[in-house]
Amino acid sequence: MGTVRVDLSYHSRGRNYMEKLPNGVRRAYRDLADLPKYQHFVRIPDRIIQCLDYFGIACDRTTAAKRLHAYYLFIGVVDDAIDSGRIDAGRLILDSLRTLAPVFGEATRHSSARLITEILKFQISDGTYPMMLDKLQDLYGEVVSERSATSIDSYIRYRRSVGALTAELSYLLIRPDLNDDSEKLCDFMKQVGAIGCLVDSLIDLSADRRLGLLGFKPGLKDYTKLVACILRDGLRLSLKHLGLFGLFLRAIVDNVRDRFRADRNVLHGSFVSDRKDEAASVA
Repeated sequence: MGTVRVDLSYHSRGRNYMEKLPNGVRRAYRDLADLPKYQHFVRIPDRIIQCLDYFGIACDRTTAAKRLHAYYLFIGVVDDAIDSGRIDAGRLILDSLRTLAPVFGEATRHSSARLITEILKFQISDGTYPMMLDKLQDLYGEVVSERSATSIDSYIRYRRSVGALTAELSYLLIRPDLNDDSEKLCDFMKQVGAIGCLVDSLIDLSADRRLGLLGFKPGLKDYTKLVACILRDGLRLSLKHLGLFGLFLRAIVDNVRDRFRADRNVLHGSFVSDRKDEAASVA
């Protein structure tokens, strides 16, 4: 099958965009979203919608959920590719995003990173596209710099920054769908993102150490400091927003459970491969 280029007018973004995709692309996207290792990411959009309700911000729920689903699946796939050892994967994906029109060729359908990058293009509105690219560049820079952390203190600073930027990007993505352009909401999402990223770090720290993704060897004191930081920041935010405490707690439980399931599933399919092979498919 040859390359398929899809029209990307403003009105097609986020609104029934899946209908414009070839059948094979739609199927591949659904298969990718169903992989256990990405369940933590695809659960996030529903939580964000619940936070919008908490803040009393009306929005186009359907469109916002579709944008967020594609975005957080994108974050999960790119994170997986970078952790596979191809630190340049982020740069290659950024280069692809600078080409506005989505292109769906055979290679795209067999590379999760290419596929989700092209899908994401549908979800970014014209008004926010330049800012999204700039922020994604900043995010990639923080991820690369994180590898140079030589202590738990610098590691925590980088992880907070990565989490806040990831959340800010999700806010920018759905801002056109919100009836209230709330800076208060953006600040809240950035705080949640920073804490969530620290929780992810605690879960993944041992594995990242084994994979050589850390610039230092964390000891018991480092784990203790990371846990204390999570508890302090999490408690402070929870006390300010007691109505969301249950949501925060479920998010942590789901995160741990999803990672546990993913580690123990033997996966098959066109998107399941050795992590090095997965990263190589980005190029």
